[in-house]
This record gives sequence, structure tokens and C-alpha cells, in this order.
Amino acid sequence: MRTAYDGTMPNDGQGRHTLVVYGPSARADAALRQLAETSSERGGRVTAVKLVAQESEARGCCDTRSVMWNEISRDLAREALARARLAVEGHEGVHLDVVLFSGRRADEVVVREALARDADEVVLADPRVTPLGRIALRRLRRTSPVPVRD
Repeated sequence: MRTAYDGTMPNDGQGRHTLVVYGPSARADAALRQLAETSSERGGRVTAVKLVAQESEARGCCDTRSVMWNEISRDLAREALARARLAVEGHEGVHLDVVLFSGRRADEVVVREALARDADEVVLADPRVTPLGRIALRRLRRTSPVPVRD
């Protein structure tokens, strides 16, 4: 059985870059805070991303629901990252970012972001509050070229 991420880094954590998939929860805040502390002590970097599914806006010329929903989703993501910023207050080596995606294959989005950002590992701060369902989590752990922990 997998346990929650305990905030520790491997012994070779010197200069490592960790991509954190973040969703707002007390568990995620605690994991992000611990990871930021450990990372700053060892000269590492942390990037926390909030994945945001976006609906297609090409449905019709007069349908504004998707446009409005997408804007609301982006606003909620920015609020979640504001909460994350409070959790890591005082740790300058933490970068926060919103990652928009189509709503499909969130696991592939995580891998793409990890590779694009040259991350050494992916940490799921609280898998329960990410858009990764059970199948996507399993697929991510099985296929990611970047180690995944939660």
C-alpha cells in the first residue's frame, strides 16, 4: 500500500528538480511545505503545477458556457496556487504554475511537463485532489520515464 509523500528526498537530492502535482488540501500543503524545506536545504528546485482541464470552445458561435467555465476553472486554479504560495512562504526556490490541458490523458500531461521542465522526480502532493483518476494514476506510475511518488 502506498503512503503519503513524507517530504524527504533521496540522499542524492543535491540540486534536484521536483515537479509537484498540486491540488488544494491540508495534506498537499503539508507535503509541499516539507518538500520546499528539504529542497532549499539541499539546493534543489520545486515546481508545483495545478492541472486544469479546459473544455473545447469550438462547439458553436453563440455558446459561451465553455468560455465561462474555462475562465472559472483558471480562476480556481490561481486561488489554489495562492494557497500553495502560503504553504511555502519563505521558500524562494518554489515555482508555481497553472497547466491547461484538454481534460484527456492527464497522466501524459504530467509526463510531458516533467520532461519539458527537466524534472528529476514527480511528486503527487495529494493524489485525491488532482484530475488524475485511478486508471491515470496507475498508468502514470507504470509508464513515466520520470520517477513518480506520492
